[in-house]
Parts: sequence; C-alpha cells; structure tokens
Amino acid sequence: MIHTKRSILCLCICFMSVLVFAGCNKTDYFDKEEAPAAESVEPKYNPDAELLTMEKTVNIPNVCDITLDGLIISKDVKPRQTGGSYSKYIAGDNKVYVDLCIAYKNLDTEAISAYDTMKCMLVYADKYEYAGFSAMEIENRSDFESSKNVVISPLTTEYVHYLFELPDEVRTSESGIVIYMTVSDKDFKIEADPKAIDMVGKEKLPGTDAVEVKSKEVVTSENYEFNINYVTVTHDVVPTKPGDYYAHFEADPGKVIVDLSMFYKNMKSTKVSVDEIGNATLVLDDKYEYAGFTIAEKNDGTEFTDADATSILPLETGNIHHLFMVPEEIKAGNSPVYLCFTIDDKEYKYVMR
Repeated sequence: MIHTKRSILCLCICFMSVLVFAGCNKTDYFDKEEAPAAESVEPKYNPDAELLTMEKTVNIPNVCDITLDGLIISKDVKPRQTGGSYSKYIAGDNKVYVDLCIAYKNLDTEAISAYDTMKCMLVYADKYEYAGFSAMEIENRSDFESSKNVVISPLTTEYVHYLFELPDEVRTSESGIVIYMTVSDKDFKIEADPKAIDMVGKEKLPGTDAVEVKSKEVVTSENYEFNINYVTVTHDVVPTKPGDYYAHFEADPGKVIVDLSMFYKNMKSTKVSVDEIGNATLVLDDKYEYAGFTIAEKNDGTEFTDADATSILPLETGNIHHLFMVPEEIKAGNSPVYLCFTIDDKEYKYVMR
C-alpha cells in the first residue's frame, strides 16, 4: 500500500557484505538470499570408487554420461558464460568454495531433477568431511539456478555444480582433497592437490584494472554514454523530485546507504532493460566488498521503479541508482573507498576517498 509523503512506504533492502578477491561484474547476486543449506550425504564415501579425471566421460547405461568439466577454488562462484545479469555464490569470511562442475547428459527416457543427479562429499586431509550443495547452470551457462528448481530433459546435457565451503587455508595447504560422488548407485572419486587447482579470485581485487572516472565526466562505451551524477552517504534515499506518493529506501540501524547516481544514455537501436546494465560493487579498505542493489528513477524524477521493470529507450537517458548498505562508521573513517562497475564488458571505478 502506498502512503502520502507524511507516511512513506519504507522499502528496506537487505544487503550482504562479503570479503572477496574477484573482478566485479554486472550481477544479480545470490547474496540477495541465503545460500542453500548443505545437503546431507547419507552413504559414507567409498575409497575404492572409480577415479574420474578431467574431460573423461563415463557412461552409465540408460542413465547418463558424466564428464568432469572443471574443478576450481574461488571466493565467489560464477556461471561460466557471464554477461548481463547473473547469480553467483559468495563464500563467507575466511572461507572459499571448492567448485566441482559435472557435465551430465540424461540418457533416461524421462526428465530428472538436477538435485537427484548426484550426491557428493569432500574429504580434506584424509579426515575432514564436508557436505555440499548443488546448483545448475541455465540459459546457455549464463546464470545459476538451485538444483531443486530445474530438471534435465532426456538426451540433454546440463552442467551441475557441487559446491563445498572450506577454510581459506585449503588454498595453500600441503594436504590433498578427495571428492566422493555417487551417481545412480555408482561411486566415483576426484582427487586433487589444492595448490594445483585453478585459483579464481585469489589475488585480484574488484577494480584493480578498472578505468578511473570522475564525477560528471561523460564516458562513451559501445552502447552507452554515461556519467556519475553524484555519490552520497545517507540514511534515507529518496527520488530527486519526490512527489506526493513515492517509495524510499531507509538504512538499517547502525548502517548507512551509499547512493551512486548515474546517468545512462542508451545508444543502441533498441530499448534496454535497466537490470541488463547491472549492479556495481563498493570496496572498503582495499579488501571488504559490498554488493549493491539497482533501482531507477522515472524520467520526471518523482518516483523509484524496479530495475527489472524499467527500460531505457534508444537515445533516452535514465537516472539509475546503485545502493550499498554499509556500516555507519564509513562516514567518519579514513580508509580508502571506491565503487566499481562494468559497462559493455569494461570495468570502471570511482574513488570516493
């Protein structure tokens, strides 16, 4: 229900601040909701299971073909073909994900839930056991969906990820890891030296190689002209010209909102949805990353609208806000703060201080 200016609807956004070391991109972060709970693994692992190696395809007659597509360690796990908006999983503080990706071709005559394709357990240093959770890549590997919500059709190959959250120390450990996997009552294992696994997001901070832009500086990319209108720190975000009825965004107790307002002129020949422009990322003290949330203003500036419900027409300019919920002490501190965002696959950043 929408109230008058005296009794304004408060739309409070939940943000998750996370420590990561990966290049930022336009995302629809999975930190908008809790990561799925770890799935219990009923059977104990089988040390005599068949060894599955990279790109080796194993056939289980009338059930499936499975191929080890990849194994990485990462602070955040993204789909393999990112572009536009996408979801990702972000590990907790001092944690990393071990990400196992399996190409699963369904040879059954019926569809199978991606959740039911496999069960896995990771064993670290020959004694520490970790259950994981699974997700499947969708839309030509450009996004993630929980394995419980998708199916694999007959004679179709899909990419199922099994993720295990481990202490960060695993990245430099001398101890090995073994992933035990059961597919249709057949046991497999994947053995790996963590130091030999591809490391994703180990060193590079968001914005490390970004082009720095200044406030009001007009930048031209392949499809847009854009500039930073303003960056402000506030407890309450309201439209530029609030009318009698409008929504606003209020910070939680002990928090403030960093509001990055940007003008985007659409130079494409077709309209573009605001959510295709994507989110930005705030980096505090060169190590703490805060995922943002994107909203748009109506052209007259009187009201906010959802990014996924708003389009910018050809040659039209839209006022888009990237919002970040951060601790209130950011206002009085002197730690470095910058905002980074990606437009037309090129990364930019604005240095607040």
